[in-house]
Amino acid sequence: MGSSKPEDPAALQQRFAVALDALVARIEEDRTILAAVLCGSLSHDTVWAKSDIDLILVTIDDRSADVSDVALYADGMNVHACLLPRAQFRQIVEGGLRQSFMHSFLAKGRLLYSHDETIARLCAGLQEIGDRDTEVQLLRAGIGAVLPIHKARKWFVTRGDLDYTALWILYAATPLAQIEVLGARRLVDREVIPQAMTLNPAFFRIIYTDVLNGGSRHEVIPAALDAIDRYMAERAPRLFRPILDHLREAGDVRSSTELEAHFARHLDVHGVTTACEYLADQGLIGKASTSVRLTRKSRVEVQELAFFHVTAPGAGGPATS
Repeated sequence: MGSSKPEDPAALQQRFAVALDALVARIEEDRTILAAVLCGSLSHDTVWAKSDIDLILVTIDDRSADVSDVALYADGMNVHACLLPRAQFRQIVEGGLRQSFMHSFLAKGRLLYSHDETIARLCAGLQEIGDRDTEVQLLRAGIGAVLPIHKARKWFVTRGDLDYTALWILYAATPLAQIEVLGARRLVDREVIPQAMTLNPAFFRIIYTDVLNGGSRHEVIPAALDAIDRYMAERAPRLFRPILDHLREAGDVRSSTELEAHFARHLDVHGVTTACEYLADQGLIGKASTSVRLTRKSRVEVQELAFFHVTAPGAGGPATS
């Protein structure tokens, strides 16, 4: 059997729009739904036959109500609707980290209607991106990039396995793209790699396009690894600024446990030990050790990995505490 002819994109977009309009007109009659926000592809991208309609529906405040999802069906179109009580919507918008997934998801959306002016004002403010939020998200993206980069280099050096090295490079492409987009103070989309390619086409051609489609693996893979190393080294002081600032302000050795606890508690960021190991390898911080007992009843002390601020790359510092 032959495959059916794809529907004209303009006609398909129109079918989605008609289905959405009819559904929203019906929902707007429900006074317990205060606002509707269109998100996803239909709000800012191109739909295809398998797309669905993403809606955030802000409901009246109700102690018994909670965040919930419901799958709707509108004129043959699948609709994913997320119901958020007004108080929780406000908390997400005002208290959530800018450039987080939910923030970007909402910020790239479109308010369809609102019976509450405060909700409209909250939606209008979604485009604002603060310096502190950008700094935290850059830190997360930097941490997310370090591990796959390390794995790619390991498989290249220890095994010479170009295919598996290429896979880890491609794993690293997403956090690297997040770094590029965040650095440009743009909203991070779900399709962040195409976003980043418009901002830095030369770099992402080397580490993404060429790795997928390029010429000789023996030329492409080393070139990608070297480009990634340069990219990260140039941006490390900005990516990992919260860690560098914290160690400078501490003025003393901090163990991995202390660092992990501090950043989890204050920034909800995890995995900073991985970033510290990278910074130490770059000579941007010093590596040391502190005494630790493995359990509460331990009588034997061992050495835990620790780090400290250095006044200049390569400077010495305390070895133990």
